[in-house]
Amino acid sequence: MPTHMHSHILNIANTMLSHRAQKSLNWLAEEIPSVPVWPEGVLAMNSAENWLCRPDIIPLMKKAIADNLEASHLSYSKNLGGPPDLLENTASFFNRFFSPRSPVLPSHIVCGAGAGSILDCLDFSLSELDEGMLINAPCWEGFGIASNLRNDDRLIPVTIPVGLSSPEQLIKLYRKAMEAATCRIRGIIVCNPMNPSGHIYPTHWLEAILQFCEEQDIQYIADEIYGMSAWELQQPKTLKTFSEKGPIVFESPETKFTSVLSLDMERLKVNPARIHVVYALSKDLGSSGLRLGFLVTQKNPELRNAMAILNRYRVSNATSVIASSLFSDLLVLEHILVRNRMLLRNAAELVGDFLTFHRFTFYRPVAGVFIWTRLGGETATEVSDAELMESFASAKVSVASGVPFHARDRGWFRITFALPREQLLEGLQRIERAMTLDRTWSPSNDMEVAGFVSVQRQNLMKPKGAGCLVM
Repeated sequence: MPTHMHSHILNIANTMLSHRAQKSLNWLAEEIPSVPVWPEGVLAMNSAENWLCRPDIIPLMKKAIADNLEASHLSYSKNLGGPPDLLENTASFFNRFFSPRSPVLPSHIVCGAGAGSILDCLDFSLSELDEGMLINAPCWEGFGIASNLRNDDRLIPVTIPVGLSSPEQLIKLYRKAMEAATCRIRGIIVCNPMNPSGHIYPTHWLEAILQFCEEQDIQYIADEIYGMSAWELQQPKTLKTFSEKGPIVFESPETKFTSVLSLDMERLKVNPARIHVVYALSKDLGSSGLRLGFLVTQKNPELRNAMAILNRYRVSNATSVIASSLFSDLLVLEHILVRNRMLLRNAAELVGDFLTFHRFTFYRPVAGVFIWTRLGGETATEVSDAELMESFASAKVSVASGVPFHARDRGWFRITFALPREQLLEGLQRIERAMTLDRTWSPSNDMEVAGFVSVQRQNLMKPKGAGCLVM
């Protein structure tokens, strides 16, 4: 049954819009799952936003505006691709943290209004109408919007099963998807680290996909937006089968993030002109509202120029000032990123403890800001999932349904854990109430909870003039 949102979209589509706009809105209405209207006072655990690094970032941003914003920034930007200082500092950022095989230069980068905008323009630049891209699934719903909403292309999810043990098995899945596709495939989108599982691709898997792209003469698009939010587990974890002692916990095949920029394309015999990396401030630096994303394409100047033209005037000069300042002091930024990873790991372990206590199956994340869990259980149906979403709304806590992520089975949900301590604990308590669970969880006394900062840590290190804690 259509929700208020569905009806609103369909009503718009019946007005005097272009046929392509009507087609896009009809597609969107079909793709949006039937979700409840979240009540006022809802605690949001459905949006992949990082609140944990914001206390460290905000003082730096305020100082950047106070020190660097000038009258000229109120005029149109005169540069294609981005302001020269931002491109220079962004190149230094990638060279410092992504370990590229060849240095990233300012001329390799294009700035856009967030990763979604970059993906939209990238799809427009690389694909014709009714062509398609493959993507690992489950996957973020925004990829489909970038492909379908304006570009009228097709996104073909390729489900990566748990327990995949070799790159040969992975390539077999991609090859099968290409052969079954009813449209020409122009590329593969590789989200690494993965959304929503929080898992990481092993390097030899990435190399196999690259060589497959070379073999098929298609593009390799790397979404590395969570690249600096990857942490290593404090202690080795072992896979458990479901029993009275605990749930099924799916482990990542890799715990260390490797950027595709760091791989040796000459050794792999892969043309680097087909490799494009998407990044943004939104996740690792908790700044989704600033709307700043980047494309890095090192050996494809034609694509870089096309993307620069498509993204002209899209990025606010105020945002550029903030980002350029952040990237100008990589030592301070490194401390913030290290601390962010610690807080994310602690929060992930906290929610993992909650899910284990209640015996919910989940993917143990090693990156990102969320956890992928089967709250609906193995017998979940479309009806039971919808009822569970209504229960969450009644309890004033929002979690993300697995439907728009192209989850193969029902019952899956994504919970964002990158929240201040009090909100995270309250959110988990509301989930308990919504599901009327028969046991009440509480964190272990010795568990360090995300967002908790001891007095001793507050005195460890502060960058001069920044007024923020780093570690």
